Amino acid sequence: MTRYTNLPDLKDKPFGGAYSVHDLETCQTRDDAVKEYISNQSHLDDEEIKSKFVQTYKQWMFAVHPNIKGWEDYNELCFTQGTTESFAQFYLRFRENKRLRLAKGEYFYNQMMKGLWYKEKFAWLDEDEIKPNDVVLISVPFSNTGAVPDYLETLLTECDKNDVPVMLDLAYVSLSVNQEVDLTHKCIEYVVSSLSKVFPVELYRIGIRMQRKKFEDQLYVINEKNYNYINVLSAYVGTKLMETYPADYIYNKYRQKQLDMCGQLNVEASPCVYFGIDTKGQFQDYNRGTPTNRLCFSRVWDGRK
Repeated sequence: MTRYTNLPDLKDKPFGGAYSVHDLETCQTRDDAVKEYISNQSHLDDEEIKSKFVQTYKQWMFAVHPNIKGWEDYNELCFTQGTTESFAQFYLRFRENKRLRLAKGEYFYNQMMKGLWYKEKFAWLDEDEIKPNDVVLISVPFSNTGAVPDYLETLLTECDKNDVPVMLDLAYVSLSVNQEVDLTHKCIEYVVSSLSKVFPVELYRIGIRMQRKKFEDQLYVINEKNYNYINVLSAYVGTKLMETYPADYIYNKYRQKQLDMCGQLNVEASPCVYFGIDTKGQFQDYNRGTPTNRLCFSRVWDGRK
């Protein structure tokens, strides 16, 4: 990763990376759901599992965010292998003759795309204006801070004006509450998210892709009715977790732990409950190319670090 992104390798540091907390209750629910699926697999309907998953996810994800506008219009839904499968299809669709635009501190996978494939066809969002040949992918809440970028509305308005396609990655949205985002902008082609940050299912690869208008690509084909060339077990597990725990469960359970740890470390509490944001330069080892440093507490809380 480092050789493609210049991001530090932080997985061995106690506050490095961005991981779900391996909460005992959610781990048990996950494991029970796996056993339940295996015991009943021959009697289960794959199409019903997939359809229930995507409809549940869409309603569940936005239930604790009354100020996210326009999500109801995204009715073309696909199960995905986390968010990364959606990223790959986005890049395939919009790679040719496009300039990739990312924010500094973005998720490492997208920074790898910059280094591997776009090279000179790239500019950081803060280093040039939006132009008609651009393509934008941005995490909201933002990967490096857990906050909705304060320039997001301006960015989306400029993308509207220049017909620039945008993918919004909402992987962190279920670690927070009461976020404010306007999804009605015409430039937004895809909204994607994953359960890998909120629940202990990183290796189950459970995600969703949402669109207002159908664009038939490989991901749509493998999600088609009566085909369902998807991970049905993971869809089943994801639905069980969402039915058991509301979207603010992890936030409410760990918010005080976050505040306490931020106080101990003299860092600011992110809107996303796993993170503390160092604005004073105390934790430079955790710097990801921006003026602040992100600390992730989840592995400390569950004893893995």
